[in-house]
Amino acid sequence: MSHPLAFANQNLYYANILLAAWRRSLSEQESSAAQINQAFGPAVQARLLDGYGWLLLTACRIRHAPDRPPHSVDDLPPLPTGLVRPAEVQACAQLEQDGWLAELKSPLPESPVVRRTASLAQEVEVSIEQFLDWSERLGRLSQQVADAVDES
Repeated sequence: MSHPLAFANQNLYYANILLAAWRRSLSEQESSAAQINQAFGPAVQARLLDGYGWLLLTACRIRHAPDRPPHSVDDLPPLPTGLVRPAEVQACAQLEQDGWLAELKSPLPESPVVRRTASLAQEVEVSIEQFLDWSERLGRLSQQVADAVDES
């Protein structure tokens, strides 16, 4: 039996290690900021999305972890008959539609060109600040999920 919360925390921890290395690379100006951002962005996004998926499984009280975590509420396995998805998962489903989770899940540009996000006419590029924000939000979500599981 595996525990998805442990996998979630591990992925969030690894994401934070990558973010620290990203910050060091930017401060040391090893390459252009755009190239550094392009190098680190996909790896950090993958870790954050995996952590998020494990959190979804944890919130649903799924103890037998699949080989890979889902990256969306829509990809969660069905719950046993009579059980409903927890409020945290319903909130995540909404955020996947039009919130910060929708932005995290959006494909990153393959070049350091400005792209449109889910936000109204806002243009951004891959930046460490956005990933730091997502990491902090996932950390708070992890705590909320852990608290909810402890209370049940």
